[in-house]
Amino acid sequence: MPDIDNLMQEWPSELEQAFKDIPFPGPEIDMHPADYARLVCSIIDIPCHKLANNKSVVESLHILFTLFSEFRSNQHFQA
Repeated sequence: MPDIDNLMQEWPSELEQAFKDIPFPGPEIDMHPADYARLVCSIIDIPCHKLANNKSVVESLHILFTLFSEFRSNQHFQA
């Protein structure tokens, strides 16, 4: 799994602009939740390896939520 510090690095400006221009897939998308989780993780470069019982999705979501938590905690220090 990728290192949280690497995931927290600033994205290139072109990617930032693409995120602003292209709408993120919302809840109306017709997709199984596990597949949606894989999609979200892949967009931000968190891999989902093939493991039994969707454990890879759980591990990838753990990284995603850890990343989210790190960003949230860093916002408090910047204010």
